[in-house]
Amino acid sequence: MPQLKEKLALVPAQPGCYLMKNKHGTIIYVGKAKLLRNRVRSYFTGSHDKKNAAIGQ
Repeated sequence: MPQLKEKLALVPAQPGCYLMKNKHGTIIYVGKAKLLRNRVRSYFTGSHDKKNAAIGQ
């Protein structure tokens, strides 16, 4: 299975939308970002505010 770094390299460094799903595959959050790769990375590097920390779990 690819490591996180390898998966992040596949995410475009462009504006975009993303979906967060729970373990059952239900969409729990829809987001958008000016730099999609940076936003996705932020969910896995510990730089969360309280809302994002709850969503990221």
